[in-house]
Amino acid sequence: MLANLLSLSRVFLTIPLMYSLRRGDEAVLATIGLLLLAAATDLADGFAARRLGQISRFGKMIDPLSDKVFLACLLGGLVLWHDFPAWLLGLLLFRDTTIVVVGIFLLRSRGLVIAANRWGKYNTACMGFTTLSYVLPAPDILRIGMTVLATILVVVSSLSYARIFRQVISGVDAADVY
Repeated sequence: MLANLLSLSRVFLTIPLMYSLRRGDEAVLATIGLLLLAAATDLADGFAARRLGQISRFGKMIDPLSDKVFLACLLGGLVLWHDFPAWLLGLLLFRDTTIVVVGIFLLRSRGLVIAANRWGKYNTACMGFTTLSYVLPAPDILRIGMTVLATILVVVSSLSYARIFRQVISGVDAADVY
């Protein structure tokens, strides 16, 4: 299915992305191009799934998982080579690992998949802009502002997912469950 291939393509984009991040200033345009390509595949997979009638449980799992892998690699590269705060990467990895572990538990125990919600999508978009502020020669005040906003959205999205998980565990129907 085209939508799932587009989702998986983001995982494979991490290889050239890490290479371009490592090269630093001499590969800024390549890095930005890869980030734009990843964003395009993220938009295109959802469009293809809806337009071609390819919405599936697997797609609802692989799309956010591909986002998490791509973002973790991107942030890891930025920590290593572009002074991105390691604590923010750690916070995001903790949130995402918890989401994946609880998601696997719910899938195995109840056959449920928790879809990405709006706060998770806001967080991903904000992280994208925050990473751009570390790839481009952005002013420190912009980097700090984006880092603060990204941190707030990681916390808010974590609380949002925790609320959904709690509702599912207590037997309350949640709109984000498939």
